[in-house]
Amino acid sequence: MSAQAIRRLLTLAFAATLALAAACSEQKPQAGAFTPVAVTPVLGDVPIGDPNAPVTMIEYAALTCTHCRDFWKWELPKLKAQYLDTGKVKLIYRDFPIDGAGIGVLFASVARCGGEAKYVDMVDEFFTRQYDLLTAAQTGAALPVLNQIGQKFGLTQDQILTCIDHQPDLKASILKSQADGNAKGVNSTPTIFINDEVVSNPTWEEVVAAIEKKLGNPAPAGATTPTPTSTPTPSSAATPGVTPPATPPS
Repeated sequence: MSAQAIRRLLTLAFAATLALAAACSEQKPQAGAFTPVAVTPVLGDVPIGDPNAPVTMIEYAALTCTHCRDFWKWELPKLKAQYLDTGKVKLIYRDFPIDGAGIGVLFASVARCGGEAKYVDMVDEFFTRQYDLLTAAQTGAALPVLNQIGQKFGLTQDQILTCIDHQPDLKASILKSQADGNAKGVNSTPTIFINDEVVSNPTWEEVVAAIEKKLGNPAPAGATTPTPTSTPTPSSAATPGVTPPATPPS
């Protein structure tokens, strides 16, 4: 990608961040009127699948990343049917905001606001509504979309605003997830580890091959063996600060 293209995408992402902040501030009660309410957000990992599964799959992803959305919506259902529901693999989704402490952290905060029981479904909803959210953020209308998502899961606007602005431990946990990923060499999203071994190119075939290897089985026909020493290739959606609105999947 050219430097000019990167600058243009960075400008879009920065504009989206400012627009979301404006959207939230414009629709909050007057200064001093808002009082934080009780919330019990998710602060740690929420395993998907059998906690005692022999293989652990960790996905570092961002709710603003289009590739992460595609993996979650199209590949995860197959993984769930073949490995998670059968007790072979447990999946841990970890936040890796690609825009630093911008809208990615805000979205992750709201996704965690409903607590452990609602978390996985809220992550799914954020990926489903990703295009709407990113588009709304650029026009200063993100809060109504966040409210729609919150209402679907029984959250009020006050709870959403509390999680966004008044939960320092929540924000710190999200940024710690990102820092832990950086320490493990994560530089693009999604990045996937199978039993702490990175999948160099997280296609369906590569992920399945890595899982089967850890299960002690030969790689399925058509799957190639991952090369652990190679570095994931960052995409435009994985470049820090770059989050252009995406065309919704057909």
